[in-house]
Amino acid sequence: MRQDVLRNAEKYTKVHKRKRLRYRVVTALAGVVVFCTTYALILPAITLEKQCDIPEHTHTDACYAQVTSVEKRVPVCSAKTLEIHRHTADCYDANGNPTCGYADFVVHSHDSRCYDETGNLWCPLPEIKAHRHTAGCYALPEEHTHAEGCYTSVRGNLVCGQHVHTDACYTETAMLACGLEESEEHQHDENCYETSRELTCGIDSDHSHTDDCYEWEQVLSCDLPTDSAEDAQPELVCTKPEIVLHRHTPDCFDAGGNLICGQVQVLEHQHSDACFETVAEPVDTGTLTCTDTAHVHTARCYGTWELVCGQEEHTHSEVCTPNVQEEAVFCGKDAHTHGEACRDEQGELTCTLEEHTHSLACYADPTADVETAEAWEQTFAGVTLTGNWRQDTLAIAETQLGYAESTKNYVVAEDGETVKGYTRYGAWCEEPYGDWNTMFLTFCLHYAGVEGVPPDRDCGSWVTSWADAFEPAQSHTPAVGDLVLFDRDGDGTADRAGLVAQITDSGFAAMEGDAEDAVRLLTYGADDPGILGYINLPEGAKEFTLTAQTENGITVTITGESASLPYPAREITVTVDEVADGERRTIRDQILGEEQAEPERSYLLDITLWHGEEEIEPTGSVTVTFSGIDTEGLYPKVYHIDTNAQTATDMEAKTAENGDVTIDTDHFSLYELQALSFQGLSGYVGDKFIKGGEFRLTDDAWTAEGDNRANLSITQNTTIDLNGHTLTISNANQYFDVREGAKLTIMDSSNSIQDTESTVTGNLYGNKATLENDTLTYYITKSTANGTGTTETLVKHTVPLAGAGKILCGDASAQAILVKGALELQSGVLQNTDGKHIVLVDRGTLDVNGGYIVGGGRDGTPGGGIYVDNGTVNLQGGVIAANRGSSGGGIFFQNGTLNISGGAVTGNEVINGNTDNGGGIFVQNGTLNLSGGYVTNNYKECDCDQCEDDVNNTHGGGGIALANSSAMNMTGGYVTGNYSGLAGGGIYAGFFGHNVGFTMSGGTIASNCAERGEGGGLRIAGGTNGVIRTTGKVYITNNKTNSDDDWGGGGIFVQESGNLTIMDALITNNNAGGFGGGVGACPTGKTLIVNQDGAAIYENTAEGKNMSKGGNQKHYDTTVALESTVFTENGYKDYFCVRNKENANDPISLVTGQMAGGGAANWKGSCDDQPVTIGKSGYAAAKYLFGLDARPDDTAKSQAVKAAKVIITGNYSYVHGGGIMTNGGLILGNPGETKVVTARPELDIIGTKALLKDGVAQDSGRDFTFQLTDDTGKVHGTARSDAATGQFTISPDVAYSQAETFTYYLTEVNEGKPGVNYDKTKHTIQVTVSERTVFLLGVTFKSYYVSSVTLDGSESGGSSGSGGDSQPGIFKVRFNKPDNWDKVRVYIWDDAGNNPAGGWPGTEMTPDSDGTYYYDLSVTETSTYSFIFNNYYSDSNTQTGNIDNITCEPGKEALFNRDGLVSNTADGGSSGAGDAVGQGANPDGSYTLEIPGIAFKNTMTTQLNLQITKTDSVNASKLLEGAEFTLTKAGTENTEDPLTGTTGKDGIATFTGIQRNTIYDLYETQAPSNYMTAGPWILEVGSEDATLYPATENPDGTLVKSGEGTPLTVSGSDPIVFSATISDQSWGYELPDTGGAGTTSYTAGGLALIFGAVTLLYSHCRRRKEDEASS
Repeated sequence: MRQDVLRNAEKYTKVHKRKRLRYRVVTALAGVVVFCTTYALILPAITLEKQCDIPEHTHTDACYAQVTSVEKRVPVCSAKTLEIHRHTADCYDANGNPTCGYADFVVHSHDSRCYDETGNLWCPLPEIKAHRHTAGCYALPEEHTHAEGCYTSVRGNLVCGQHVHTDACYTETAMLACGLEESEEHQHDENCYETSRELTCGIDSDHSHTDDCYEWEQVLSCDLPTDSAEDAQPELVCTKPEIVLHRHTPDCFDAGGNLICGQVQVLEHQHSDACFETVAEPVDTGTLTCTDTAHVHTARCYGTWELVCGQEEHTHSEVCTPNVQEEAVFCGKDAHTHGEACRDEQGELTCTLEEHTHSLACYADPTADVETAEAWEQTFAGVTLTGNWRQDTLAIAETQLGYAESTKNYVVAEDGETVKGYTRYGAWCEEPYGDWNTMFLTFCLHYAGVEGVPPDRDCGSWVTSWADAFEPAQSHTPAVGDLVLFDRDGDGTADRAGLVAQITDSGFAAMEGDAEDAVRLLTYGADDPGILGYINLPEGAKEFTLTAQTENGITVTITGESASLPYPAREITVTVDEVADGERRTIRDQILGEEQAEPERSYLLDITLWHGEEEIEPTGSVTVTFSGIDTEGLYPKVYHIDTNAQTATDMEAKTAENGDVTIDTDHFSLYELQALSFQGLSGYVGDKFIKGGEFRLTDDAWTAEGDNRANLSITQNTTIDLNGHTLTISNANQYFDVREGAKLTIMDSSNSIQDTESTVTGNLYGNKATLENDTLTYYITKSTANGTGTTETLVKHTVPLAGAGKILCGDASAQAILVKGALELQSGVLQNTDGKHIVLVDRGTLDVNGGYIVGGGRDGTPGGGIYVDNGTVNLQGGVIAANRGSSGGGIFFQNGTLNISGGAVTGNEVINGNTDNGGGIFVQNGTLNLSGGYVTNNYKECDCDQCEDDVNNTHGGGGIALANSSAMNMTGGYVTGNYSGLAGGGIYAGFFGHNVGFTMSGGTIASNCAERGEGGGLRIAGGTNGVIRTTGKVYITNNKTNSDDDWGGGGIFVQESGNLTIMDALITNNNAGGFGGGVGACPTGKTLIVNQDGAAIYENTAEGKNMSKGGNQKHYDTTVALESTVFTENGYKDYFCVRNKENANDPISLVTGQMAGGGAANWKGSCDDQPVTIGKSGYAAAKYLFGLDARPDDTAKSQAVKAAKVIITGNYSYVHGGGIMTNGGLILGNPGETKVVTARPELDIIGTKALLKDGVAQDSGRDFTFQLTDDTGKVHGTARSDAATGQFTISPDVAYSQAETFTYYLTEVNEGKPGVNYDKTKHTIQVTVSERTVFLLGVTFKSYYVSSVTLDGSESGGSSGSGGDSQPGIFKVRFNKPDNWDKVRVYIWDDAGNNPAGGWPGTEMTPDSDGTYYYDLSVTETSTYSFIFNNYYSDSNTQTGNIDNITCEPGKEALFNRDGLVSNTADGGSSGAGDAVGQGANPDGSYTLEIPGIAFKNTMTTQLNLQITKTDSVNASKLLEGAEFTLTKAGTENTEDPLTGTTGKDGIATFTGIQRNTIYDLYETQAPSNYMTAGPWILEVGSEDATLYPATENPDGTLVKSGEGTPLTVSGSDPIVFSATISDQSWGYELPDTGGAGTTSYTAGGLALIFGAVTLLYSHCRRRKEDEASS
């Protein structure tokens, strides 16, 4: 039993052990499962929570390194770096439309990368979004029905038949009403006259028109369409431009590289890392950053430090965080805002602190970045100046590249935001915070040693300040070293400037200051419209100054032209050593002689020029000025001492008013400078002058006493200081005789003469000087330039001569001084009394540097003031006035050179004699060089019978007269206010056949008057050759001729056989009482206006009233011009010429269409009795009659003003030629050295583009592009048609240079407009170019013109030149309306009695843009009609006669005037000016080919669009974004790119421009997030409907239908929209995110589970043990 029990117990024990083992295994497994599950759950949270695994570590100083710089990402992306296309002139067609195929922008939307860390936008790209018009961009217009308010009453034709007086019915007469007589105190002006009006029309009428006198018509004024809603077409209402992304691929170009895709390349750009670069920016290492005040600061207390130990402290705290200091402020104030603590219990402010909030200005450090001159001069210390201004300026500027204005030191503008930083250039200009674009340039110019730099702080006045060096942009090719001026705001004034540093293929690169706050190198195209012009900076200084000083204070200044030195002046130094007194005396006694009088003061100076250590001499004459020497009361002498040759040379020293002594020399060594005492002189002079010397009058003196006569022969150098006294030449036969080799110098040291100026009113010309009561009165007409003209003012000078130093002829002497040697007048007065002359120069030299020569001359004797026979006169100052004579009242000059650079020749006269000429100056067989000074108010009187009968104007010259092979070179100075009673008010340049030469390159001829003859300002005589050309400015302004007999020429007149060439002329604002306000030519005159450096002639006026009286039988202005209604009705204000119509076989005048500045004159007028227009590239030549008005646009006028150098404005002629009148040869422009001028009149091809939509012609959207190519495919022209009319004009860009036939092909460019079927027609155009040569004025004029054109094998007759709008089936009838007609009607009949224009008085004609009236007569074949043109009524005064049997042919036209038929192209002629005008279909030599009918026709059908709406399969109202679809034509999968579309937020994807009757495969390639893709489908598109079928895909990729189709919804009319809804199924539930709650809850839960499991296990084990124990 026991054994059984034991066996059972053992068995039980084994079973129990096995159970325990199983329990333990299960429990362990449960624990593992719980742990693993818990860990798996918390693992995602662990990955999202920051773990701190930093080891224990405390940072020490060794763990830190000071931060000296920080890396900063700076943007480098810009339009330039992206290489965005920049349009040039080649990118546009003739109509200004871009044709290059590249956009000059990129599509871009701002994102976070476009802003810097402070939130400021740095991105330079504008926001431009791509957009393609959809159905939503169109809307139907509202339906509208016209009501009463849609109409306006319009007054029509006058029907009362009554006469109303107009201004033309009256004659005005000016009546003197002031009641005063003319005198010196009163000169009649316009205020002295009243105007009376007398009715002279001969019609008695007091009728005034009222509304009842007119017909009235209701005219529709409403512009709303009345189409019904059914017929209305959708209109584009979207305001966004259509921008479609496209990048050109090789398929977009043909084999020749020409773009053929028809699309514009538009790219998109969003910033990437490539748009930024990292730069190291230095940081401040010296600022205290430590805030602990309780310790001694160490190095780490300053600046910013960073950890370099690689470890972190175990606890993150503020101690470990760098202490960021607040940005420093410099306003000197603490930031403070009053709070509660600042007030007491009653609220009263008790705080003593000022409330202050730091603004931007508070952070400006006024000491930051400040530089001294020494500092900035170090930046270019390495530059070695060469003396070449252009190179040196560039070298200085290059050292400044990259310099930027300070960002720390600045001032804040009034807006509180704009800052202007400190710059060294502003500091140099004493405006440290100013705009520094110009200051940068002036800084560079200054340190480069450039002279004459304008002091202005901006460049607005540089064009004027640097006028001689300024070149307009149109006429100058930029070169390195030029200053470029920009006009960015288009006001005509420079507002920025730069320095040209490089020349590029397309233009140049310029260095500019203040370019985005720095000195930068910027590139420009040479044709940049913002370029105003260039300052052509000289290579070096024109003049130099060198200075040195002795120990005793004598300053020596050497000046002269730079060419006078062998090296640049900056490389030369001068030294002056004063020789010791003992040595000086020895040298003086040896060389000058002991017998020389001892001077009051004497200095021996050794002057040396040095180039480095080399002693050098000038290469030309220089001026030496000695200052610091007391010469008061003394006379200076300077001798050049040559110790080798033992000679002394008198340097003829001069004394200035300030006491400085000057000499001219070309060598340096020893100079003896002496101040000598004058010899006193008074009373009878006797023989005092025999030995020469220096004399000063101490009282009045005289030359005769009793029978004694003084010896006035000057044989040695003599100086007479009049010292405020009078030296009287007592007898008529006495005079100073200055012998050859001797010099007489006259001066007046008393300075007693007071020349008082006052501005007065009255005539600006002919004010003679007077000498009365010992007072000289003379006048100067001062001229001031004011842009395109001048303004003159009359200045009166009053000079009391009492008390002045004077040499006076007591009796009427032949002359006061005879000069065979040299005479210098420095100051004082020379006066004769009714003697022949004051100074007579006979092979001698006269220098006038000051003083007065007055009161000389007598009638019948020339040269009252100065008479010269073979000598030299240098007039540098002084006044020659109140003299008279038979010729040359002021100066008579023959055989020699007269140089005038200053002073005034004024108020002299010649009186009553038909051989008297030159009131001021007369020159024969001599040369006059005028570079300065005034020749003004001289007077050539002409009241004698010979003058009044002198029809040939054989004498004149109020100011200057030239004769007998003389030459005048005018480079400056003023010829103003002179008066001639006959011809040549200012200058009379030669007598007929005298072979005078006249050149003018500077100066002003203004406000002169010719009373009875021609040439108010300048008269060029027969045989005279004249040229007016300048690089600066020339003014011929405000002159006039009052002649009512001769032909005129207010500014200039050119006589028969005379020749004048003028270049770069502006001829405007001139006036003529007859014809040709700008330019006129009389019967023997010939004119040539060429297209190179020519003239701009516009806005002149001509009254057409005053005709010449036919002097010399030249009456053709009356018998030819005035009798021609074509001439009088088509214009003559700007240009006019005429000659005898009989035997007029060769051209006398040729005018080109391009004026100065490069713009088009747009001439309109008549040529040889034919209307004519002249385009920019055209020309016209007349044989006997020309009348033209110019009509340039504002751009052309602006260009002309900028290019103009010779200004001819404000002149007046009573008869013809207000600006210029020529009876000789006149060339306006530069025919070049070869004397060959070429014109290439253009070929214009005009065509019409039609657009048919669904078979209906459209009146909009007809803008398409066309091109003209040759056999090689090269494009020679492009054009774009007008969107409304479809018309386009295209011209080959070929400059024809030979007679030849050229073939072109006109095609349309396929631009790929959606839905458009392009016309592929190719028109073949063969152009035959012929050559025509005209010889005129020694110039060969060649025109390569289009003589004929064939279009597609058929010859074209071209255009008539009258507008080019004749149509097949239409015969255009044109009429030139007389001025006194209100309207024009045309009455037409044929032999059968038909009246195609209605019964009498016919149909009203339509005014055209060219001034004619036209009527389109419908004809189907060549027919004959008769015409009457009328002004409504049968009165013979208001209608033409019968104009019978006129040939009328479809596509042709005829021009009529009151006299009858003018021209008829149906007779094979031209409405231009025939052969006299020029070859070609148009009168200016150009050719207009009109392609008949429609040249190109495109078709299109209404656009079809597919619209897919993507929805949720469960919730149809849920619209899904982001679904992507492709739509592919079935069968084209491998040949055509599919259409793609993506649903937007509205769940819609749109495919535009799908094709009718086409099958498409539709795929959804990308489903929205968490959705499955649907499809595929087959879409069958019909003509007006579409069906969508479900489909399955075959193994080969093709689709087959798998079910019934669904018809799509159709909406809209243009475009038609097919709409389909496609639903997507969701994948199911979405998984939640993990880890978001953190690890704590998961850890706690897991530990609780583990603890619970352990507890249960423990309880279970304990219980079992207890059970075992109990058992």
